[in-house]
Formats: sequence, structure tokens, C-alpha cells
Amino acid sequence: MKDHIRRCIYLIDQFNYIRLIATIISLITLFIAVNTQNPINNDGILYLQTAEAFANSGWQEAIKHFNWPFYSIFIAWLSKLTHLSFENSTYVLNAVLLVIIVISFIALIEESGGSRFVQFLGALIILSHPQLHHYQHYIVRGFGYWAFSLLAFLNFIRFYKHLKWRHALGWGIFISVAILFRPEGLVICCFGPLVLLFRAKTTLWNKLGNTLKAYSFNIIAISIIIAWWLNMPNRTIAQLGKFRHWDQLQNGLTLLSTNINEKAVLVSQTILNDYSNKWGLTMVISGLTGIYLYKLVATLWPVHALLFGHAFWKRLMPAEKGIKRVIIYFSILNLVIPAIFLGQRFFVLSRFLMPASLLLLLWTPFSLHYIMQKWLDKKTVIKNNFVFPVLSIVFLIMFIYAFVPPNQSKAYITTAGTWLKHNMPQQSKLYTNNFRLSYYSEKKFMEWDISDNLIIPEWSSDDFVALKTKQKHYEKIKNTLLTLKLKPGKIFANKEGNMIAVFKFIKNK
Repeated sequence: MKDHIRRCIYLIDQFNYIRLIATIISLITLFIAVNTQNPINNDGILYLQTAEAFANSGWQEAIKHFNWPFYSIFIAWLSKLTHLSFENSTYVLNAVLLVIIVISFIALIEESGGSRFVQFLGALIILSHPQLHHYQHYIVRGFGYWAFSLLAFLNFIRFYKHLKWRHALGWGIFISVAILFRPEGLVICCFGPLVLLFRAKTTLWNKLGNTLKAYSFNIIAISIIIAWWLNMPNRTIAQLGKFRHWDQLQNGLTLLSTNINEKAVLVSQTILNDYSNKWGLTMVISGLTGIYLYKLVATLWPVHALLFGHAFWKRLMPAEKGIKRVIIYFSILNLVIPAIFLGQRFFVLSRFLMPASLLLLLWTPFSLHYIMQKWLDKKTVIKNNFVFPVLSIVFLIMFIYAFVPPNQSKAYITTAGTWLKHNMPQQSKLYTNNFRLSYYSEKKFMEWDISDNLIIPEWSSDDFVALKTKQKHYEKIKNTLLTLKLKPGKIFANKEGNMIAVFKFIKNK
């Protein structure tokens, strides 16, 4: 068996099309993921509506829907270019972005000193990564941010190595595009190049010059933006300073400190007693730390977290010391951003931790390769000889799972919305507690829930009520709505007991 594995390693080391095959596989997994009846996520619907607003009415209308509309603008432009629907244009865009993520990840492993077989392991890891696979059927701007921040980082690594202008410009261009998807890229743009000041075997003036090179494109771009802004009628620098994200960037740490201290006082007053109230701040910080570490491991995935820790501890990445310093520095920057967000909002989503996770994943193929080599070199079949076979099975399962369509437990929402679209009169309004129903029904949407108010304002006999609820609550809701002269209609449910219950107004005879 080991001889067969050695033969496979040799063949892979001679194979020149790892990135091409990885590209094809990533497109296949994305097609499988999006080709379901699951409804679009709420953020995705917002982005599509913003794209439609931009296509119909331009920039000002798009801003009213969403204050950072560049992802939606890309969708609108692609839709105009390809004549596809906004939804299908989004999936085409996400396919391109996913390919960029996969190719950039493999290229970064190569830049880190990985052999062709280690690159193959990296391709296997990124293609089968559960969290990345989880988001493939979502419409999220994170795909654009992850793709272009990885591409920017790849160019920065090459600039750090070779100090060539084309790599400095590549870094500046791609990090600027990443910022268009998520504004926190500004933090990476501002602080990332500072690691050049610690580059070994470089004089002080060269360090400063290289750092300025890395900032050059962004300095020029900012100057052009300010000049364009000031040439617009009734525009001033003060108005540009009112941009809503500036406050977060300028006062983020102040907001963090204020929020944590407020929560610490609240814990001390409501939970702790006179003997322990001084520990309120400790409880808040330790609780947030626990949440953060749990979400980080869940995003990175437990087996990948263990492989990262092993590779980092054993120093298995063969890249020169300076390259590893850059990877660690950028990883820390990407870890700090969601940590500050968690301290301010007291929650953090896995997709906020994906940029850091993608950088930490760069270590994992080196660990997997090391464990495999140790297994191949061992003559005994007992002592410490089970780790690689177990890991092989785990990664094989994850890779196969990448080709499994996502659970369609929410398909009933899509079905309900489509039914409402075809069965509601054109002039009817839809009262619902589910935002997605309004998108799929394409009807005028009035947000309403039975728990909010038992009075339905401005209703007419042609209007419909569609409520997302649990099957066990249906009878109570039905009896309550009968008092409002609403009769039960169609029901759409899944096996878990979730349902959309449609009600019609009883027309007076």
C-alpha cells in the first residue's frame, strides 16, 4: 500500500495541472450548491434589490437600499453584460470569485515553499473546507472580499520577496477592489505594508522606500477620489468626513472600550454580589474570549485547527523567516478586526473570521504532508501509525461531502413564495413576517406578525397573509386569525415542523 502511495506522490509531483483541475472541481461544487430550491439568504435579497435599484435609477437609489453597494453594482454590470437575471449574474460572479480564492490559496502555498504535492494537499483542503462549502449557495459580498484580499496578499508576498513595482501595484489594486466588497479592508490596506519596515537585510531608507511603494497606488487612488468629490457641486471635505464607516475606523477602539465597560458594570450590578462585583470586567472579557475562540475553531474547523497548531509548533512551513513573519502579521490583523467587532456588538459570524482562517489554513497542508511522510517512513504498523489513515478518511469524507447538495429544508419558503406569485391578484398586498416571501412572490410587502398587533391596517379583501411559524402553533394562530375574518388557505411545510401558513380575507357577501 505504501509503495502505491509513494508512486501517487511521484506522479502528482510531475503533474502540471493542479490549479486547472482545482478550478473545474470548484465550479462543479458551486453548481451543485446553488442548483437547489433553497431560498436566497436575507442579505442576498438585499444585494439583489440594490442591484436592481442601481440598474433602474443609478447610484443614488442604490445607496438608499444599502450604504456599501459595490457588490450589487458589480452584479448589475454583469447582468447588463451577460443579459442574465440578477440572481444568475450573482452566481456567475461568485463562481469567478471562488476560482480566485482557490487559485490564490494554492499559489500562496507555492510561495510559502510548498512542493507540487503539498500544493495538491492544499487544493484538497480548500476545495473540501466545510465553511467555504457552506457559503457557496449564499449570496454574500464576503466572497469578493476573501477573493481579492487573498489575491492582494499573494502580490504582497511577491513584493516582499522581489521588491518589484508590478507586485506593489498588484497589491494596491487588489486590496482596493477588496475594500469595495467590505470596508474593513481599509484596516489591512493601512496597516499591512508596515511589515516592510521589519524586512531583514534592508537599510532604513530602502525600508521606507519599499513601504511607500506598497502605498503608492492607494495614495494616488485616494487623491483622485478627493479631487473628484471636490469637483462635484456642493461637495466639501467635511461632507466626505461624514461617511458612516469613518467613525468605526477612527473610533473603533473607543467604542470597544466603552461597550465592554458598560456591560461589565451591568454584570456587576445584576449578577454579582458585593463580594464579587469587582470581577464584572473579567467575566465579560473571558466570556467574549471564549466565544471568539469557539467561533474561530468552528470556522477554521477542528481538524484544520489541530493541523495548523501542529505545523506552527513544529515550524513545518519551509518559507524563509521573513515570509512567515508576513503571514503571521497579516493573520493577526485579520484576527483583530472580528475581535473588535465582537467587543462592540457582542456577536461575530463565521464569515467575519474567514479571511483569517484562509491564512491560517496555509499551514495545514505542510502538517498533513509531514504526518504522511512519517507514516510512510515507519516500518512498524502499531505505534503512532494510525494518525495519517484517520486523517485520510476524514479528508476523503469532507471532499465527498463537497459534492453533496445542501439540505433543502428551507425549500418550502421558495415554494410558498412562488405559489403566492401565481395565485395572488396583481393589486393584492402581502402581509407576512418573512422577508423572503416578499421577494419570491414579487408582491407589495407589508411586514406583519400575529405577535405584533391583532389589527391589520389598510387591508382589503384581495390581500393575503402568509406567516412563517411552527406546526405546533398553527391551530392557535388559525383560531386567532379567524377572529380577524381570515380563513386558512394553503400550507407549505418541511419535515422539521416549520411551515408557511397562507390565509385569505373572508369576503363579505
